[in-house]
Order: sequence, then structure tokens, then C-alpha cells
Amino acid sequence: MRVMSFFEDHGDVEAELESIYKFRKEVQHVEREYLELRILLRDAKAALRADPEAGEMRVRVHHYKRRLEDIERQYPWISSGKAREIGLWAPPAG
Repeated sequence: MRVMSFFEDHGDVEAELESIYKFRKEVQHVEREYLELRILLRDAKAALRADPEAGEMRVRVHHYKRRLEDIERQYPWISSGKAREIGLWAPPAG
């Protein structure tokens, strides 16, 4: 597929790029929180493995897991492994 034909088929490229930019700006805080929680969970699990009797670490691990699950339920694209922008300009399947 030629690049020009791609842009011709999708109409107003600038409007589409603007919608992608707007979407990224809106979800940037979610991505940041998700990454921070994954790092905190990793570190808490490592600390829990070092001291399995640490009750506070168990609570932290549980809290981080629940928060990650909440984010994944609310924003399923965040853990799908697919670029979010694809849904903004790709044709629907089927």
C-alpha cells in the first residue's frame, strides 16, 4: 500500500492526528499510574519473598493488585499489548 493512498483513504489526516494527540493527553496520567503501580507491586512482592511474615507487605501487595485490576477493568487497552491509537483510525474488524 502506498503511503499517499493511505492518507487519501482516511480523509482529514490532521484531524485524525489531533484526535490521537488528544486521546494520548487524556490517558497519560492513567499510563503513569499503571506503570508506577506495577513497579511498586514488583518491589513489594520481592520484599514479601524476603520476609514472608511481613503483614504490612501483604497488605501492600493486595492493595496494588486490586488497584491494577481496577485500572485494567476500566481501561482494558492498557494491558492488551496493542497500541491504543489503532482503534482511532483502523477500520473495524469484520
